[in-house]
Amino acid sequence: MPPNQLSATLDQLVADYPDSYRMENDEPLFGESACLVDQGCETVPDIPAKQLCAIAFTSGSTGQPKPNLKYWKTLLTGTLGNAELLQLGCDDRMNLVATVPSQHMWGMETAILLPLFAKVAASYRTPFFPQDIADALADISPPRALVSSPVHLDALIRSGVALPALKRILCATAPMSTAQAVKLEDEYATRVQEVFGCTESGIIAMRETARESLWRVAETLRLEPGKNGFVVLGEHLPGPVLLPDVIELHGLYHFRWIGRQQDMVKIAGKRESLGDLNLRLLAIDGIDDGVIFSPGDDSQRLAALVVADDLSPAQIRQALGQHVDPVFLPRPIYMVDRLPRQETGKLARAAILDIFALMQSTQPHPHDSVEECG
Repeated sequence: MPPNQLSATLDQLVADYPDSYRMENDEPLFGESACLVDQGCETVPDIPAKQLCAIAFTSGSTGQPKPNLKYWKTLLTGTLGNAELLQLGCDDRMNLVATVPSQHMWGMETAILLPLFAKVAASYRTPFFPQDIADALADISPPRALVSSPVHLDALIRSGVALPALKRILCATAPMSTAQAVKLEDEYATRVQEVFGCTESGIIAMRETARESLWRVAETLRLEPGKNGFVVLGEHLPGPVLLPDVIELHGLYHFRWIGRQQDMVKIAGKRESLGDLNLRLLAIDGIDDGVIFSPGDDSQRLAALVVADDLSPAQIRQALGQHVDPVFLPRPIYMVDRLPRQETGKLARAAILDIFALMQSTQPHPHDSVEECG
């Protein structure tokens, strides 16, 4: 389950795992032969609980992708818990379309594992553009669900493309704002469920973002404070998983998300979450995309890359200033044509810094910098 489909990434995986096969169009490209399932076998196989089934890599958005071993017991028990958490066990069969690739943990858990263990069927398509999403949903019968990410959903709603009757939207991979959830529910007469998790543990919790601020933890899991943060525990997990997030526990099965540990910044003695700052940035009318980030580990000023046709950096900073402490306002703000988002909508830090360095070399003094002196 590679973090992306770049040739360099796939070639490195072949080098790291020489006994594996890379499959394209159902043909093995590496290795002398491929083991195929006997087409005449009608018996459901009895898979050992400790059977290694997949190696899932983190997205690498904050560094090098890391491998995570996924065993049959983990996938089976976790998926049954996910079906219960998402309330998929009592409905008629849910038919879903996923815009996220199945090699990403979010895509695998929804488009591959849920159909194996719950009353769910998944479309073979992975549409990207709004009209393609609408067409893929129209090709399946109700009740329908759309599995996506905040970036894809924002592009969908801004396109104005109409969708067939939609019972659920399941969203993950990045924080979703309450305003976006409300807008989606109003526009498509649906129910938005935001899912919280990580590659290391899989789905952990869920909330209905239009109405809830707290996350509800799956009954198969529990959260406990550890030495370096909260850990996720579950009988089906190989061991405790250190949560890469800062949370505030409310009882046994609810918590408030503060931000990712690596996204917490401290400037002038104050702390803030980059995730929260980016939600506020993307909520500004007229901004198509954008990201606020710290240019370096010891930077005392944040920076931003923004995609917006009709706004200036000064206007963006003024809009942000209504909700953000002045020490966290980005300086400088560079306007760009697009951001290099991955298939899941995430941004790799290395890619952000490359663009930032290029902008600094071509626009060393952005035209809104006069007010920043001193």
